[in-house]
Amino acid sequence: MPREHGGAGVDPVTYVLALLEIAKGCPATALTFNMHANVIININQLASPEQKRRYFREVVEEGKLFATVMSEPESSFRDLFVLRTRFTPTEGDNFRVQGLKHFCSLGDAADRYFVTGLREGSATAEEGIMAALVPRSDEGITLERPWNATGMRATTSHSIRFDTEVSSEDVLGDPGQLLTIELSGFALGYAATYLGVAEAAYDFILDYARNRVIAPSTEPLAHDTRIQRNLGEMAAQIRAAKLMLCEAAAVRATGVREDMSLATNQAKYLCAEAGVRVTEQAMRLAGGSGFLKTMPLERWHRDALAGPVMPPSNDRCLEVIGRIVCGLRAATLEFQ
Repeated sequence: MPREHGGAGVDPVTYVLALLEIAKGCPATALTFNMHANVIININQLASPEQKRRYFREVVEEGKLFATVMSEPESSFRDLFVLRTRFTPTEGDNFRVQGLKHFCSLGDAADRYFVTGLREGSATAEEGIMAALVPRSDEGITLERPWNATGMRATTSHSIRFDTEVSSEDVLGDPGQLLTIELSGFALGYAATYLGVAEAAYDFILDYARNRVIAPSTEPLAHDTRIQRNLGEMAAQIRAAKLMLCEAAAVRATGVREDMSLATNQAKYLCAEAGVRVTEQAMRLAGGSGFLKTMPLERWHRDALAGPVMPPSNDRCLEVIGRIVCGLRAATLEFQ
């Protein structure tokens, strides 16, 4: 949040490190906060001065939460994303927003939804993609599919159907303008979140190994060379991913688009993979106990499984990285 609107105005490195610490306590809280924070980033880039004053006042003075709602069941960010949600002009420069969105973290808690769609009559997203901050209290907003996933269950990422009238005062920017702003920040937040999951699992299993004694041995597990090798590998994975995360955050401050895209995709890939690998290793080191719900390891592992498939998926990250290093045009998200 900008200082002039009552925020702390933190830099990207501070943000990702704070988010990482939140994730170590609760990954779902970190993930939903990242969604909210990225709406703030989008408002900074799209909104009029009056809109900024109004929305930021809601956040600072009233504690309101914003949710990002871009994903749709019939499309995937791995390829060209086809927007099916429609913004149809009505009287008074307002719009009728109709469509089904899914993976809406904070689905039943947000005060406003950052909803994207295509202006009716537009042939391409470049020509007609639109965004609006829709109040959850508006009529015509329906919970379609309750969230029921393997992990990240506390994010309540419901599917939501919109068939509601949106005031022109809540429409952000002009048609097509969304594609001109920097949208990679959410991926850097994902990287921080899933690295936080990895760090939490590592800290837990390290303490476990230092104190757990299994008969007939009289020494803690940490004295076993097999355990040491595994802990060493986990520590190296986390450090490498954290260095990449901080570098990517620092690169964001430069504003150089291609450098930002390369570093962000690398960080997201490394951190999400570290989340899955480290939590799995921690469960294995704990043995049968790691499989029990009396330990947090199985929950952290289930939460980490979401990392590689969250947009941009890790496969997409590698594709973008490869195109950039080959000197070819690359876009993390592409809309039809």
